[in-house]
Amino acid sequence: MSEEVTSGRGIAGLVGALGWLAVLGGGGLLGYGIYLLMQSDFGVAAGGPLMAGGAVTVTLGLLCVINATMAKAMIINADNTAKLLESGVGASSAMIVAPTGDDDLPPMKPASDGETELPETNDGDDAATGADEASAQTPFEPAPYAPPPPPIIPDTSDPRGWPLAIDEFNIDGHLAMTLEDGSVAVETPVGWRRLPNLNAARTWLAQQPR
Repeated sequence: MSEEVTSGRGIAGLVGALGWLAVLGGGGLLGYGIYLLMQSDFGVAAGGPLMAGGAVTVTLGLLCVINATMAKAMIINADNTAKLLESGVGASSAMIVAPTGDDDLPPMKPASDGETELPETNDGDDAATGADEASAQTPFEPAPYAPPPPPIIPDTSDPRGWPLAIDEFNIDGHLAMTLEDGSVAVETPVGWRRLPNLNAARTWLAQQPR
């Protein structure tokens, strides 16, 4: 695969160089034709053919440069996709992150007014303990129970069915690629894993055992 990619990039680079040479040559012909048109006694008869030939040459050169640039981009895209497919064919087992937190604990139930027990006080201590009784009559309201966030479960399907890769980078020492739909593919010791976005990929990698 690397030899084919190197050959394709070399051909694209050669076409681009020839395109730029054609642009420079056509620009020279066009300029010389304008010079003859202004200086020669023959006018259009002398400079017209050179100007037309120069304009055509410049146009063909620009087309070659544009095609070579598009070919290089397609070769890079195909190379990244091939790396993803070659590395992901051997993936067989799925890594599922167990949810964290203790889900078996029931939420705390706030005390109702009827269940609140007021302390017994003497008649002589009413004035001194009025503030304590007022605070004791206020029921305790705990914070609402917040369930833990759902676990991040990556996509472990066959990478050949995933969208094409458009970028290659590194996340915490792991090779990663951005796919066309915005998801992120990460290479692990057991194969490629696909996650919804970059933040999810970083969080999932941080949860994995070292």
